[in-house]
Amino acid sequence: MLARPMKPLLRLSLVLALLAPIAAAAQSDDLAYCGKLYDLAVRYRGKAIMGDMRPTTTMIIAQEQCKAGNTATGIGTLDRILRDGDITPPPR
Repeated sequence: MLARPMKPLLRLSLVLALLAPIAAAAQSDDLAYCGKLYDLAVRYRGKAIMGDMRPTTTMIIAQEQCKAGNTATGIGTLDRILRDGDITPPPR
C-alpha cells in the first residue's frame, strides 16, 4: 500500500539528482565569468596605487557576491562598472 505514494517521490528524487550536475555546471560557468569581469574591471577601472591597479570597494563586494552564490548581482555590478568606462564585457 505504501509503494504507490513512494513512486512519485522516487521519480522526483531521480529527476532532481539528474538535474543537479547541470545546475552546478551553470553556477561554475557564472563564477568563472564573474572572475573574468572582475579581472577586467580591476585592470581598466581600478584605482592606481603605487603603480598597481587595485580593486574598488564595489568591485570587491561584487566578487564576494559571486563567491557567495549570488552571481547575477555580482555579474550585473561588474558589467555596469565596465560599461560605465566604455569597456565592452566579453561574451559569456
